[in-house]
Amino acid sequence: MVEFYDTKFVDVEADALAYLMSPPSKWANIKDCGAFPCTAPLNVLFTFEDTTFSGSKPRWATKDFQIIANNSGFAPYIESCEASEDMNAYVCFEEKLGVLLFESEDDDKFDRSLQPIYV
Repeated sequence: MVEFYDTKFVDVEADALAYLMSPPSKWANIKDCGAFPCTAPLNVLFTFEDTTFSGSKPRWATKDFQIIANNSGFAPYIESCEASEDMNAYVCFEEKLGVLLFESEDDDKFDRSLQPIYV
């Protein structure tokens, strides 16, 4: 999660604000991720508070918003989020979004991991 406060955007087109890549299929390797792609790009959350826009701005421009990845298992189900195909992301207007992070303290934490985790 990356938090931005008092950010000022000047002459920014809606689809130029961000681009969140999808995980490449080559990331699916047994050593790192098992039989599915590592999901890091699908877990991105940018949160903006007290943002100002001037000049060209997105039609949805507001002082508080979030940008989340185009994660088909999550993003389409958040009512206050709208898809942006060109950003490969969703723009959201939620008071509370966060990232649940697990950190292993095991000695082999760099060789072994537990994923996916469904909550």
